[in-house]
Amino acid sequence: MERYQDKVVLITGAGDVAEAAAKRLLCEGAKVAFSDFSQEALDAAISGLKAEGWDGERLMGIKCDVRKYEECEAAVNAVLARWGQIDTLVATAGIIRHCPIDEMTEAQWQDVVDINLTGVFHAVKSVVPSMKERKYGHIVVISSIGGRTGRPGVGVNYAATKAGVNGLVMCLGYELGPWQITVNSVAPGPLKGKMFAGMTQDRIESLSAGIRLQRMGELSDVAAAIAYLGSDDAAWTTGEVLDVNGGLQY
Repeated sequence: MERYQDKVVLITGAGDVAEAAAKRLLCEGAKVAFSDFSQEALDAAISGLKAEGWDGERLMGIKCDVRKYEECEAAVNAVLARWGQIDTLVATAGIIRHCPIDEMTEAQWQDVVDINLTGVFHAVKSVVPSMKERKYGHIVVISSIGGRTGRPGVGVNYAATKAGVNGLVMCLGYELGPWQITVNSVAPGPLKGKMFAGMTQDRIESLSAGIRLQRMGELSDVAAAIAYLGSDDAAWTTGEVLDVNGGLQY
């Protein structure tokens, strides 16, 4: 089933979740543009996908710092110039700076807020005009279980931004509905990303404790949720936060 045939997807970020989402969407027929502040990350994501056999003509990389609205706007314009439309935005760009609040610096607070929350605002704001013009679009934002409930090892900066994007999503679902633009978020639990390989067994067991399905999540689990919410299968779903956490919290 190719739900994304003739569709164009812009993904902010080029990390684990972004790559997994891109693979899933490419499988379903999409053209995919990555935007990231790191040229190295962009090159790695695109070269990795090409090495797996994906057509480079369906891939695009744009250097973009989501902290700067003008760069987000330029990224959107670059995609529109090449492919003429953006059907789905997937906002994955984010950072982690976990530490206790009494040890957290102003810079650690602000860096996370600027990228995880203001960066989402910039990405969405930049793509909405073209979606409004077409009266069509899907926006998927990556939140976290850390924005839904207290979690060990989750800093207040990260938790606040992820809770903030959930609020943004609920508000925008209401605001953008008349233009047939859906806005939803995915809130993953603990995932087997690149950092997983370096974790101690004690850390893995701590993260996994309480997961009713008795395993940590795969990146493909989150990619499947993104693919659903970013497609026309979810055309009547908006303003929702989809928890993908194996029953750890709901």
